[in-house]
Amino acid sequence: MNLSLNDAQLLVLQWVAEGGDLENPPNDTFKTSAVALDSRGLVALDKRRGRWSIAITDTGTFYLEHGHHPKAEASTPKEPARQKPERKGRFVKEVTTDVNSDQNAEPETPAKPERIVKDETIPMPDQVRRPHKALREIIDHKARLDVQTGQRQRALLILHALAQEATRRGWDVIATPSTFEVDQWTGRRARVYPGPDLLSIDAGDAPAAIRLKMQQKRVAHVPTEKELADKARNNWQSYPKYDYVPTERMRLEIRASSYEVLTLDDTVATRIEDKLLRAIEKVEQMSVDARKAAERRRQMDIERLEEQRRAQELRNRAARYGSWLKTLEQLRDEFVRHRELAEVVAGLREAVEQRGTKHEYAEILGEYLEWSKTHLEESDPFRRILLPQGERPDLSFDEWRDWKRQHPQNW
Repeated sequence: MNLSLNDAQLLVLQWVAEGGDLENPPNDTFKTSAVALDSRGLVALDKRRGRWSIAITDTGTFYLEHGHHPKAEASTPKEPARQKPERKGRFVKEVTTDVNSDQNAEPETPAKPERIVKDETIPMPDQVRRPHKALREIIDHKARLDVQTGQRQRALLILHALAQEATRRGWDVIATPSTFEVDQWTGRRARVYPGPDLLSIDAGDAPAAIRLKMQQKRVAHVPTEKELADKARNNWQSYPKYDYVPTERMRLEIRASSYEVLTLDDTVATRIEDKLLRAIEKVEQMSVDARKAAERRRQMDIERLEEQRRAQELRNRAARYGSWLKTLEQLRDEFVRHRELAEVVAGLREAVEQRGTKHEYAEILGEYLEWSKTHLEESDPFRRILLPQGERPDLSFDEWRDWKRQHPQNW
């Protein structure tokens, strides 16, 4: 087994040594690295009943102090194989001896491919000269740096290197200046810092917030006399079990949002200055992702508008079909009514004929019958057909019936 660790595994091991706070993991793949560390005996991992608990072992402490696993053997050069003396004799015998010796010889072990280490550095200045105005704000107010006093100059050099590289690539470096608030009672002005974001770098479409702070480790809380007295008086513990104290190692954060963060830490083997190219690549990738997201939203808007257009067109076609159908149904109703009226007029004619001309109301009945005939003839719906408005519908009956079934509220 390869007992050496990569940067991600080493970061998780350091995190476990500092207390292993599961609410603040060092990266998104810390569980995979934790399993690899457990297989090497560097940590004690317990995953029973779906709950994680992890603690560093003596072997893990040894690795952090010495930079290698205690079981790792130092590679020693092998002694060169002794050459067999040449045998005298006939030529055929010499050839036979050489073939046998080649068959009995152990095959040579293929050399392991050399590990290619990517250069992830960017030009690192020795001192801050002609700083960007965004960095000038921090230089003038170094209290904004959430690092130890002895680490402030190094933090400024890291920020200066990032700002120079961003400017060289034509990106925007955006300052996050502090503001002043006036106390309404005393009238004094107090400087207010905007937050932990020191500055932002925008590669074109998504600004990335830059933060610098010291890494923390978890230590057991030592209760004060007051806390012990409160515990004894109230019969419950009001103080935390652990405290988090800063270490000597620094952490650089490139934040796209609260859930998308690139973290670069000082480790036993590497420093933040050795990995600044990752920060630049992250800022660039954020803009690429933002452009892709904007393009996806644009395509979704186009598709949504196209769907709305097709739906409106279908509504118009269905409305045109419904208008023509309504006119046809009105004609049907008038036709049925006219046919029933014809039967009534025919019955009226028989009734008048049965009464004859000698009936006392024969004259008025005859006039009423003549008027009824005239009304029946003039009210014939096919005598004057009312046409629907608009162009001829291009929907089939099946398409219109399906649309009506899907949109019953419109009918």
